[in-house]
Amino acid sequence: MKKTVSLVCAVLALLAALPLGAQSRRNQGAKIIVADANSTHHLNLYVAYEKGLFKKHGLDVEIRQTNSGVAAVVGGEADIVFNCPTGVITPIARGQNITIIGQVKIPCTSVLVVPVNSPVKNPSDLKNLQLAGLSTTCCAVIAIRDTLRSDYKTEFELVSLAPGAALAALEAGSVKGAILEEPFVAEALLLKDAAGKPKYKTIFDGHSDANGDGAVDKNLAGENPPCRTINANTNFVKNRTADAKAFIAAIEEADKLILKNPVARDIVAIAQKYVPNVSRQAIVNSNPKLGFTIHLATAQLIGYAQALVNQKTIDKNPGEKLFAPEFKGITW
Repeated sequence: MKKTVSLVCAVLALLAALPLGAQSRRNQGAKIIVADANSTHHLNLYVAYEKGLFKKHGLDVEIRQTNSGVAAVVGGEADIVFNCPTGVITPIARGQNITIIGQVKIPCTSVLVVPVNSPVKNPSDLKNLQLAGLSTTCCAVIAIRDTLRSDYKTEFELVSLAPGAALAALEAGSVKGAILEEPFVAEALLLKDAAGKPKYKTIFDGHSDANGDGAVDKNLAGENPPCRTINANTNFVKNRTADAKAFIAAIEEADKLILKNPVARDIVAIAQKYVPNVSRQAIVNSNPKLGFTIHLATAQLIGYAQALVNQKTIDKNPGEKLFAPEFKGITW
């Protein structure tokens, strides 16, 4: 009995000697800060958090809302950010402290949305038209632009707008079309005119027939183009590899939960909690299109890097240096 009491006292004394932060980490799990800008494309992050999957893997994850997530990770204020890969390739190419550790989803769900009565019937009809889109470095904008240039000798004029603003510009008639991502595509397709008929449609997305010839038009963005990636501070990955791998393991579990039933009531509720500015029906309509996976589409991502070289955003394609070597055999 005395030996047991002595042992307990020794353990308590050891814990008391630890710094307060160390005791907290021991109780709460390894702290990871994720810089996040709310999006249903990050639903696996939210599901992993809300379903306790991070805690299950010994992590104490904090999600901080910011529109400067890449800069926060580069600067070391955050450990991880989910982001469009082209927004991460640039700082990687410039030697900054960020690397790609996993995929978020495939394919990119951004497509061209136009009014139902749009005169655009063929890709060449897009010549010189003003189209809204996120930016010149948006994956979908790059892919669609490159295809139009190479296959149709056609160029459109990009009006850089966030998805919500792009949809508003389309409604106002100030642009002829918009390259939108889900769930904003679903939101646009829900809009009706005074007669109760759909106001918008998607074209050149591999599912539609813009000119009515009975043939499905090819997807200008390509076949299954990759979308967002999971990106981390290089020092975090190097010094806390086990924590980074545990994070990816939790995300993979969340992926399986979502893919089992992407419109399950609890999954939709989590999406609504984090992205409250989007209607429930748009979430229900778009969730099945979000192909969550941790496995990197390396060839296509390197292709995005080459597109950035071609448009002189970066000087050199990093190739496989885009990806964290610690995750080779796991996510790539």
